[in-house]
Amino acid sequence: MQLLTALRFFATGSFYTMHGDLHDMSAPSVSRIIHRVCRAINREANRVIKFPVRQHDVNRAQRDFFAIAGFPEVVGAVDGSHIRLYGAPLMDDEHLYVNRKGWHSINIQVICDANYLITNVVARWPGSTHDSAIIHGSVIGDMFSDGRLQGMLIGDSAYALRPWLTTPIENPITDAERNYNRCHRRTRVKVEQTFGQLKRKFPCLALGLRVSPSRACQIIKACCVLHNLAKIMGEPDFEEEVEVEEVGALPYVGVLHDGQAHRERIIRQYFN
Repeated sequence: MQLLTALRFFATGSFYTMHGDLHDMSAPSVSRIIHRVCRAINREANRVIKFPVRQHDVNRAQRDFFAIAGFPEVVGAVDGSHIRLYGAPLMDDEHLYVNRKGWHSINIQVICDANYLITNVVARWPGSTHDSAIIHGSVIGDMFSDGRLQGMLIGDSAYALRPWLTTPIENPITDAERNYNRCHRRTRVKVEQTFGQLKRKFPCLALGLRVSPSRACQIIKACCVLHNLAKIMGEPDFEEEVEVEEVGALPYVGVLHDGQAHRERIIRQYFN
């Protein structure tokens, strides 16, 4: 009954009080059940959400991404998404949760593979935190920076260009640069589609959460674990049509010389 209660919440996005009425339990009891189930699910996170590290896993990830549009070296598509928070007591930190659209949220970072499997999730930052700050403050970012991970990520223009994180060209001039941007867009859309599938499976994420930020982060991570389990078990899903809209430059965005040199090499080698 506890598992079913939590799963129904994930699947419907209904409020705790509704479930308390349905199952003859008080709202606080339902809240505790969901918290307990989330902790149990999240204990499996490291087994179910895995970034490609071993050589054959890296090769497979790169091969799958290359098959989309001929974009080389990519082992993951990265993006952020805001999960709305309603009515939670945010105390003195309330301003940190106000995102650039003016509402309270958790900004979650997801990296996915070419088959919509989540390979990394960071769910702990308040909505005012910029996408680029999250990746560069993450374990994955550190591991790429010091050479412990192979390949590169593909992200939108909200991210700073690095040798291990390639972004679109803001004002493409040559045919090669325009071709690069087209293939970049077709490849990166996988992470947008992954978010679409995740929120479609678990409407509680699309509708918003009426819980504390710490509880919200637990729920978000649990939904990511369940998303992967569904994929691993072969549950079908749609390839959602997503119109990719590039994001204008924001405070953390930048270009490092070595990142630009790496991007130019890719353009010369693959998109001329």
